[in-house]
Amino acid sequence: MIEKRALNLKVLLLCCCCTLAIWLQSCNTTKHVPNGAHLLRKNSLKIKSDRTITNKGVLEDQLNVLVIQKTNTYWSGWFPLKLWKYNWRSEKYIRNQQSEIPNSIERPVLYDSLLQKRSVANMQYFLINQGYFKARVTDTVRYTDKRAYAQYKIVTGVNYLIDRVSVDADDSTVGNIIKAGMKYTLLQKEVPYTKPLIDEERSRIINLMQNNGYFKFSQENVSFELDTVNKESLRDADGLFESAINFITLQKKQKKLSVDIKVIISDTFDNQSYLKYKIGKMVVLPDFIDRSVSFDSSMIIKDYDGIQFRYHKYFIKEAVLSKQIFLRPGESYSRSNHEFTITKLNELGIFQMVNVYFVIDTSVKGEHLLDCYIALSPSKRLDATGSLEIANAQTYILGNSIGAVYRDKNFFKGANLFSLSATGGVEMGSNDSVGNNFIEHLFLQSTNFSLNSSLLFPKFLSPFKPKWIDKRNLPRTQLLLGVNVLNRIDLFRLTNISSSFAYNWRRTKTQTWDFSPVFANILLRQISPAFQLRLDSSEVLRNTYRRTFIQGENISFTFSDQEKKQNKNFNYLRIGLEEAGLIMAGLNSIQKNFGPRQDFIFDQYFKFDLDARRYFNARHSLMAIRFLAGVGSPYGDSKTLPYIKQYFVGGPFSIRGWRPRTLGPKNVKSGANNIDITGDIKLELSTEYRFDMIQLFSGTLNLNGALFADAGNTWLAKKSSDFPTGHFDISRLGHDIAVSTGAGLRVIVAGFFTVRLDAAFPIKNPYNPVNNGWQIQQVDLSNKTWRSNNVIVHLAIGMPF
Repeated sequence: MIEKRALNLKVLLLCCCCTLAIWLQSCNTTKHVPNGAHLLRKNSLKIKSDRTITNKGVLEDQLNVLVIQKTNTYWSGWFPLKLWKYNWRSEKYIRNQQSEIPNSIERPVLYDSLLQKRSVANMQYFLINQGYFKARVTDTVRYTDKRAYAQYKIVTGVNYLIDRVSVDADDSTVGNIIKAGMKYTLLQKEVPYTKPLIDEERSRIINLMQNNGYFKFSQENVSFELDTVNKESLRDADGLFESAINFITLQKKQKKLSVDIKVIISDTFDNQSYLKYKIGKMVVLPDFIDRSVSFDSSMIIKDYDGIQFRYHKYFIKEAVLSKQIFLRPGESYSRSNHEFTITKLNELGIFQMVNVYFVIDTSVKGEHLLDCYIALSPSKRLDATGSLEIANAQTYILGNSIGAVYRDKNFFKGANLFSLSATGGVEMGSNDSVGNNFIEHLFLQSTNFSLNSSLLFPKFLSPFKPKWIDKRNLPRTQLLLGVNVLNRIDLFRLTNISSSFAYNWRRTKTQTWDFSPVFANILLRQISPAFQLRLDSSEVLRNTYRRTFIQGENISFTFSDQEKKQNKNFNYLRIGLEEAGLIMAGLNSIQKNFGPRQDFIFDQYFKFDLDARRYFNARHSLMAIRFLAGVGSPYGDSKTLPYIKQYFVGGPFSIRGWRPRTLGPKNVKSGANNIDITGDIKLELSTEYRFDMIQLFSGTLNLNGALFADAGNTWLAKKSSDFPTGHFDISRLGHDIAVSTGAGLRVIVAGFFTVRLDAAFPIKNPYNPVNNGWQIQQVDLSNKTWRSNNVIVHLAIGMPF
């Protein structure tokens, strides 16, 4: 038997050696590089400038894109996985060089000097278009064995600044319109010249003219003439490369190089650009199929507000659509109204496609008319989605929640969005003294169930309309009604019935407001005798878990420039204010015992919430930073915030080294440390570095990684003898902050659906008196016992922030 085992080990060892030898042979990246050729191993850029370059990293990324010949893909920057696969199965592809190979495999990239020269030309032209007229780009290559290392040296010089801007138009009416709009020009004095800035200014002028009815005014009508301060002329940005040489010498000694810009407006050869158009007839096809049946005699025809609506099947009220259309018969054509109509109709959420097109109507002499047709393809009216979260921690073995959402996007044929969501979750504990296996050790610790409904109207429902609200602000009204039941086994059951009436509107593309003039919550409870003893021993717990009635109002402001700054660094900010109890206190002072039954207490408090985020985008990675702050201040007869309004930390969307509601002020008397831990004040800071890893199925499935760190805690607003160190004290802030760190994987499906797996562990525990809570030296990922006691795993849908 021993000899047989020894023989098996020898065979296994031999197989391992053979496999390793084959693997090492295939890892020779130049294995199939022909003699005289070289594998392109690296492209490097060195940028030098006479002055500090703002956003130098962005400029380097832009120049990297212009390098025509890319190296093979190196996984994590060092291992050529795709090239290794090619070498492993090279005979198949060498026999047929013309055959297509899968995306997971790459042939060796052979250095091409001609492509390097073309890359130099691309960079040179790009830099001139960025206003670096004196830029120089040189290239070198270094050979090592059969590998080539290409290097590009870029000396940018100084970019030119805009000085004077003038307008020269061949039509006085058109010229006056453009001159009047030059107060909004992008070509401001002392702003660095760039070709993209010129293109943006051209687009601005075209939009200005088209918003004044000049439907056929286009980029062919706008050109630019550039002059140095010494009047050496540059005609258009496209000719800069050749013309720049003529005046470089004249300005070598100037510290600030400047350029004058003349905006030239001219009509096209067909003399149609200066015709001013008005809207003729308007036809809306809400359930468009194709043009062949768009004017079928069997269609339902309705005229409303000067617009003809033609239905195959009447499924939405024409008044709803009319409010989203900003073009009207008899009015001058406006491109902004045209685009805003498309945006507003899309935002209704009930159309898969929105298409607005125009036909020139020549039937009326002396009039320049555009007949407008709006073709709408309805999307699926009903849909349903689901969600899943799984986690584990010291205080429970397995926790999970599952949810489902049902939506009707055209409720009562008014583009009203009705949604019904249900969520249920459980937490399981483990007792090794019960049962004989893992399943039998488990027991139920808590359950949670919620059912919520909402109805969203695409309009402002109010007896009066504020002046700053119009249909361009995308006003919405929302009604909410829900119930949530939290059952802590053998302790308590809390039932929260909630309702609210709220408004939402978009002030600008980056600013959104939410205002709820009234909301109400009723908190019911069932308390076990054992838990009642805990409440009797703690005033804070008693106030937290009391029956209560909450009536109040809130408002929040949100700023986000993510849509505006696509693929660039962007910001997110949300500020919220909430008040409760003021109206109830006033009514109670007028009529004693006004409101709910006597065993209820109406809460009084103020709350302030802040959510600030900053995202730093790079080519294959993203750094995200989030700061959360919440401050609740009870007043009047209230000693703490009610349970449903208190703050908590921990979980897959918070401090991931702790499970939800296990971090914060702990009771030193009642021993209730394992009950939900909440507070009146919250601070939280999270940093996450996200990076690309592997793309599968042509990018349909992406596996990305993340490294993160979270810090924060919750506190009480007022001192309590039950929680001697539980109140917020700035002198103890450094000690009270908890810190955790970890890593995660993100599976992104089709670019919009994300499944997230995070593992985190504490590195600073405020409950640990040793070393001010820091426990980095105790981290031992190789120790199974340490991992089971400290590492928490979260499975969730969506990013943490």
